Amino acid sequence: MQEVAEIGGVQTPYGSVTTAALLQLLFVATLCIVGAGGLFSYIAAARTLCRRERRRVAAELEAFKEFQAYLQSSTPAESPATPAEPQRTLVQQSNDSLAAVREAFAETVMAVDHYEEDYDETLIEHARAELGPDAGGALAEADAFTPGLRSVLVDRTNAAIRQREQFLAEMDAEAESLRESEQRLTAPVAESSTLVEPLDDEYPALEARWQRFGTIERHVEQVVTDRSRHTTDETTSIPSYLYESFPVPDPVVADASAALGVIRDRRAQVTDALTRAN
Repeated sequence: MQEVAEIGGVQTPYGSVTTAALLQLLFVATLCIVGAGGLFSYIAAARTLCRRERRRVAAELEAFKEFQAYLQSSTPAESPATPAEPQRTLVQQSNDSLAAVREAFAETVMAVDHYEEDYDETLIEHARAELGPDAGGALAEADAFTPGLRSVLVDRTNAAIRQREQFLAEMDAEAESLRESEQRLTAPVAESSTLVEPLDDEYPALEARWQRFGTIERHVEQVVTDRSRHTTDETTSIPSYLYESFPVPDPVVADASAALGVIRDRRAQVTDALTRAN
């Protein structure tokens, strides 16, 4: 994990910038995209995306487990020790077994509901992508289902299972980060709405509210700082593909910038009231 270069800094693809500067830039961009009324819309969309992807990864995990169970219960043909007719019989049995393995792969790994939408690959393409070019190619094109091939397929299937299990753990961590961030952003925005009424208070009361706005802003900035730690922590990494098509690089930072804009607009109302009361 990279070190943040300064206190209050956030790692971006272009290096470390201060939280305040990042929020200021993103506030302008966010308002252009969703307007001030779109508070927390990115986090909500990201949570929906996480739930959908988690269901899909869980389905793939179960499919690979089913394929693994089939492989472990299968009986590959042993290499024949005698020539001529017995050899042809064993090879034919092996070919029949390999056809059954291909069918099992198609009926498990390639049978998940989202297969066409997410993959839409032929058996050889998907087998190579999931099991590796060598094992996947052998599954699709080999002449015999041998003990060696079964062993390799079991190993690669186990690797695919472990990968999905890791994805699920990462999805769960991301879902929790989104949920917690949304809660931590909701409270400051809600409190800020209570600080603009009434605006005809005496100067000391208005000044106290103005000072409170500073604390609220720092709470929002802390959410961004904590989010940066989460997204750069190797132990809680987010699957790289999750936000590839998302409209913003990070839903929490985008929504935090919008929240900060609303809070600052309300603080400006108190500033105007202070000016009039002075």
